[in-house]
Amino acid sequence: MTNLTFKQYRNIDLTLMAVFLIISEAVTTIATNKWFAAQPVAISTTPLFISIVMMRWGAPAAIHAALGGIVFCLASGAAPELFLIYAGGNLLSLVALLWFKFCKKDDIRRGSFKLIFFTASIYVLMQFGRWIISLLFGGGLWNIVGYLASDIISLLFAVVIMLLMRGVDGMIEDQKSYLLRLDRQRREEQTVPTYNGFGDED
Repeated sequence: MTNLTFKQYRNIDLTLMAVFLIISEAVTTIATNKWFAAQPVAISTTPLFISIVMMRWGAPAAIHAALGGIVFCLASGAAPELFLIYAGGNLLSLVALLWFKFCKKDDIRRGSFKLIFFTASIYVLMQFGRWIISLLFGGGLWNIVGYLASDIISLLFAVVIMLLMRGVDGMIEDQKSYLLRLDRQRREEQTVPTYNGFGDED
């Protein structure tokens, strides 16, 4: 890790997040289509990964937003226009970056309600993005209700995992700040004096 540049670390991290997203999104989509085919339910890990990557890196979450939509469509055998609806619509979640204009990432991470609202805003923006693009293909105005309701389990999953991840050091922390904090702690540990005795001698 010490031999990596910050750019290399970021690229590796974003790539790993993308791999985890592809695998989890494909598995959950295929499983949902197989076991709940008759139900208007969708289970997606994309809101979770967008939330994680946005907290760690900010705008690069756009990659994972679009990727999540593409994987979902591929795994579900969706029609061509749905690729644009889901991949393009998911990109509206980037509006949630405005959170960081008014709140520090640490404040969002440490505050349960802020973290819940942050994650929920990403989910809602995703659904609105999909709905807006669907209107270009003849979708109805009231279809927004279906988008929000059918994917609600994905929101609950994302919120629960994000709350649990607060206890994992650095997991949903800005990575530049996290690395600087680790380096500062390492330097402080190196400068702490060591004592070999158990007390002052008489």
